[in-house]
Amino acid sequence: MKKMLLAGYYGFGNLGDEAILEMTLKQILEITDRENITVLSGSKEVTRRKYNIDTIDRYNVFSIINALRTSHVLVFGGGSLLQDVTSKRSIYYYLFLIRLAKLMNNRIVMLSQGIGPIINEKSKKAVESTLALVDYITVRDRHSKEFLESIGVDGKKIFLSTDPVINMKDHDFEYEKTDSLKVCFSLRNWKDSDVGEKISNVAKRLIDQGIECHFIPFYIKEDLQLVDQIEKNLGNKAIYYRNKLTTKEAYNLIKTMDLMVGVRLHALIFAAAANVPIVAISYDHKVDHFVNSVNMKIACTIDNIDENTLYEEIIEKLDNEVAEKANLQESVEKLRKLTNINYKILKEITNG
Repeated sequence: MKKMLLAGYYGFGNLGDEAILEMTLKQILEITDRENITVLSGSKEVTRRKYNIDTIDRYNVFSIINALRTSHVLVFGGGSLLQDVTSKRSIYYYLFLIRLAKLMNNRIVMLSQGIGPIINEKSKKAVESTLALVDYITVRDRHSKEFLESIGVDGKKIFLSTDPVINMKDHDFEYEKTDSLKVCFSLRNWKDSDVGEKISNVAKRLIDQGIECHFIPFYIKEDLQLVDQIEKNLGNKAIYYRNKLTTKEAYNLIKTMDLMVGVRLHALIFAAAANVPIVAISYDHKVDHFVNSVNMKIACTIDNIDENTLYEEIIEKLDNEVAEKANLQESVEKLRKLTNINYKILKEITNG
């Protein structure tokens, strides 16, 4: 059986990326044995213990070279890896891995990729030339496919999929619905945005209506400061989750909610997978693309939050919860079928 090296933004404590790893591993383990998989991680010991899988330090070039010498397939398991907005180094790290893998005669698969934004022209050319070395690419939205084709990547090897986290489930988790309505917020800071103040004001109005407000940081390193700010405004009137949650704990917590107000993409995907209606505040096109894929619209953008509009959207969704859940479930089931292409490609490339 062929050996795989799995790459992504793993081991940094971001719930979204950890969920991507978890769901990608779940699919791979239907095809091959655990001992055939090695994961590149920013915290290799944490990832090794958590998933009982071989890991190497993603920054140790010598370890990566040795791993690629003995592996047959390099798999990129989802996320927004190819973009140059948050970091210009990041995109070249992943392009370097592709070229190194090809040098070591590995086949290369990119799964459920959200491409862009890629602003720099040199980066676009580097992506186009490097992706020519990749065997298969699946993307999580049509816009990513269209963008890759627009910069010259061969469309014949690009397939439409979706984010693997949409497949999250926990059939063993049971809970009793309480009388009080619960709204979950998963936020992030954004440039000079006053998101903390505005969300605090919206939450105050909800709390005055007897609605519980819960705040979950999906990436503690970046989001906890915003939770602190909101707690200063709301005090003990709201509920805050400061400890690092596992993906399962976060999913099961969200499952008990009546609504998710999300800025973080994967907070929205967790909620959709749990059939919890969503209200989306967009900070990036990837949020817009996901919301469109479940036949909804964003409530507002993060740099233009209208408190009244957001409050009214939340109340409207809560008032129509049954219909919202039915529509969401129908859309999610369609998305889940799109992840089948990832399985087919993995099976072909490991057995071929």
